[in-house]
Amino acid sequence: MARLYGGDYNRTVLSLTAPLAPYAAQTVVVGVSGGADSVALLLALRQVRATVVAAHLDHALRPEAAEDARWVQDLCARVDVPCEVARVDVGAVAARRGWNLEDAARRVRYEFLGRVARKAGASAILTAHTRRDQAETVLMALLRGEAVLHGIPAVRGRVHRPWLGASRADLEAFLRAQNQEWREDPTNADPSYTRAWLRLEVMPVLAARFPGLETALARMARLSAEDDAALSELAARIKAHTPLAAQPPSVLRRWVRQELVGAGLSFHADQIGALAGALQESATLHLTLPDARQVTATGGKLYTAPQTWPPPNFPVPAGWTLRTRQPGDRIRLPAGTRKLSDLLTDAKVPRESRDAVPVLVSTAGVQWVGVRPPVWAEGARALAGVSGDLHHTAMGEALTLAHAAAGAGEVPVGAVVLHGGVVVGRGRNTSREAGDMTRHAELAALREAAATLGTPYLTDCTLVVTLEPCPMCLGAALEARIGGIVYGAANPRAGALGGVLDVLAAHWGHTPTVLGGVRAAEAARLLKATFRQVRQAKTSPQTHERDPV
Repeated sequence: MARLYGGDYNRTVLSLTAPLAPYAAQTVVVGVSGGADSVALLLALRQVRATVVAAHLDHALRPEAAEDARWVQDLCARVDVPCEVARVDVGAVAARRGWNLEDAARRVRYEFLGRVARKAGASAILTAHTRRDQAETVLMALLRGEAVLHGIPAVRGRVHRPWLGASRADLEAFLRAQNQEWREDPTNADPSYTRAWLRLEVMPVLAARFPGLETALARMARLSAEDDAALSELAARIKAHTPLAAQPPSVLRRWVRQELVGAGLSFHADQIGALAGALQESATLHLTLPDARQVTATGGKLYTAPQTWPPPNFPVPAGWTLRTRQPGDRIRLPAGTRKLSDLLTDAKVPRESRDAVPVLVSTAGVQWVGVRPPVWAEGARALAGVSGDLHHTAMGEALTLAHAAAGAGEVPVGAVVLHGGVVVGRGRNTSREAGDMTRHAELAALREAAATLGTPYLTDCTLVVTLEPCPMCLGAALEARIGGIVYGAANPRAGALGGVLDVLAAHWGHTPTVLGGVRAAEAARLLKATFRQVRQAKTSPQTHERDPV
């Protein structure tokens, strides 16, 4: 045979067997339909001395399907390959499950291949998809408007497709050289099927003008898959504290997709784009997904399930009643009385979760709303005997230190360290007065806390700082094994918790809890006012190592 076809045949065999070399001496399952691609793969695997188990599924969709099954069994017997055959009424499965026929056939086929692989103890399941299949898949995805044209993956779980770079012409030459026939599925010649229409009527027209069409589309699939893998990895690094609005659209779309898949939700591609857009704009969007489930994007956060709200964690005063909202509910705040419905809207509570928010009411109206953080009516906290929020109070002390820094001509940042609810470390920026640009508020607070507690490790402590820490300060907090970080204003120029870069996206062996936005408006006003005064004083331009504006 090699003499008949000469060097061309040898090159063809090498191009087909080289991708199969990793499977030599392994047990693999091969899906064999009887078509040229799968028959060639079966024979080529025997040439590389793989231990092969053939698997053929009769989908019960064509009258000649049973004959195909017998043909595959005869072939396997002739080449001494064990063969597993099963018949499943795919049409009935599709009707029962509500799947389209093509999707049902794919699911049933791979479930069958998985069963055979487990029974045989196979290391992989191989299918004979080729470059032509890849090109057609990419073109169909393009015409459907899919966002990522990654085509057929080379590996997905135990399913391997080693011939995605192989041409159909090489496979047929390989079979003819061995006088090996194959079966043709008549649906491949029926243009009522989209793939057959592309293959028979569209691809030839395009290839006549662009001879390298298959190769170009396959290359697009490979490069797109590589890009998608890299962007998906970046999306997987997004943490709960990461500001979603700051993410590149391509990363944010993949993060939304990961969240929806993780929640077991089905969706359309345009819904991913719509949710990502709402997150970037901090807009509110309510969507009903194909399975009638509700998702909401609001306030820069994505909610894939209705929110749950804990009941009050304090004794309810006499005369107060715990319930959920009712029409006409109002709450008296320092700035005046507001409708409860407006307050829930401003608090970015998803629409489908608002009726679950617990509220405490008295004859004077709503006294407490169980959102995060909870909202109290004016004077209600004292009536309930509940002290102020610990982080809110600690941030107040950090703000006092920040004002002191501003008064000394420093960048206005202050920090405190809490241990058991008690401040054990304080610090403010002293970079200019010390002539040392590393004298940041966080470092001073961490040093004092370590000295106070007599240990360099602050695992049970929380760092509270008015401005999102820079990489240097976050690194010091990580070295100290700080238990939590609470910050006020975001630092878009040098923030290490989602600003310029999210340092915690890497794996450091220790990850503190992070809460941002505590009294952020006060911290931001102080920063802006300080730098406005600097500009108004017409001082000479200086480098503000932590100037976030």
